[in-house]
Amino acid sequence: MSSAASPDVDYNAIWTGVWDDMRRYGPMARHSWRLMRRMTDDLGPRSILDVGGGEGSLLQALSAVHPKARVVGTDLAATAVELARKLMPQAEFAVLDVVKDRLPQSFDLIVCSDVVEHIEDDQSALNNMAAMTNPGGHVVIATLQGRMRPFERDVGHVRNYIPGELEEKMRIAGLSVDRVIAWGFPFYSPLYRDFLQGIGNRGTTGKFGLIRKLMCHGLYALFLLNSHTRGDYLFVRGRKAS
Repeated sequence: MSSAASPDVDYNAIWTGVWDDMRRYGPMARHSWRLMRRMTDDLGPRSILDVGGGEGSLLQALSAVHPKARVVGTDLAATAVELARKLMPQAEFAVLDVVKDRLPQSFDLIVCSDVVEHIEDDQSALNNMAAMTNPGGHVVIATLQGRMRPFERDVGHVRNYIPGELEEKMRIAGLSVDRVIAWGFPFYSPLYRDFLQGIGNRGTTGKFGLIRKLMCHGLYALFLLNSHTRGDYLFVRGRKAS
């Protein structure tokens, strides 16, 4: 996460047992991996960068689809980078504030999931991601659009995008949008998000025991029934000109 994100959230502390299991077992994390694979399975990248990738689970999922690609992960939180190194010792990882900095190398595919909604200066982050993309390469962003619930602000969201907003910002960064998925209606959004707001987002963080893992499996199966053309979980793919 960027240092320009919500000052009320300590992202280093979050990756010491708060978000770890949510990213491993949570239904939304697993659907994010699935939909990111769908957004990239036709690309055949030789190199992949995950920006703000947390503990590395998304990068691990994409590496299985693109086994020949060199994979690199970054996050603002050093604690997340250490978790990712343990999960994928064969990959490269670095601490990076994508608002302010870029890696010296460039990539065929850059992915960024559940990050830009936490960043005040998301345009600078998108500009830097585009700058790290090889000509003809792609950037895929996953984020939320639609009505923001208070609990989402509590976990660091500074915005939920309005329809078309992210696509326009990606075009400003020099990326031509060639694919969009708006997923999640009705079981994820509005039903699940409203439910989480009603219970104060309890039960989504910390260590997951057997019961919570079984509930996550059930929700994952239910969410397979969501629409892929209507919803608030947004995936946008942009291509950098050759």
